[in-house]
Amino acid sequence: MISVGCRKSFMRANTIYIKKGNFMKKIIGKELPWEQQREMLITTAALKLPLLYQTLTAAYGEEKGRQIYDELYEANYKKRLPQFKDKTIVDVIAAEIDIFPAFGWEMWMETDKEGGVIICYEHLVRCPHLEATRKYKLPDPCSILCELDCRMSAKYKLGVWERVSHLPSGDTECCFKIKPWHG
Repeated sequence: MISVGCRKSFMRANTIYIKKGNFMKKIIGKELPWEQQREMLITTAALKLPLLYQTLTAAYGEEKGRQIYDELYEANYKKRLPQFKDKTIVDVIAAEIDIFPAFGWEMWMETDKEGGVIICYEHLVRCPHLEATRKYKLPDPCSILCELDCRMSAKYKLGVWERVSHLPSGDTECCFKIKPWHG
């Protein structure tokens, strides 16, 4: 409960109650359409890592902040690795295709064969991280997200990712050619 002078107020869900003397006044907050709420949540989630990176580099300087960020990113990546155990690269990308649209991505996958090996092309038509960082005039997130994913995938032998096209460079999508790891 918050006290303001002789007024007391408290909040439940989207309703604020203000008590003055023996009277209680109920003020109801505005209801946002679910589509707008979804976009707000997607933007908030998409900004999480770019804002963490910005905070770390502001607090520790560019070099040390980047080092800390990379270590945190890698620790999180390692926690996710068990879910990919014994999965093909097609399985991994197919799982992303099923889940990522809930977080604002528009994406699709195609497969091909190269030297007898099945490879994937992951096509990212809408990137919520890029949209959110541009909306708030932050640097493009590619170096702290996609490029780290590519490095981590190679380091932990999940696959070899090669960027074929790039939204921030003017292409209509980001596209990654993904080969299974054959160390």
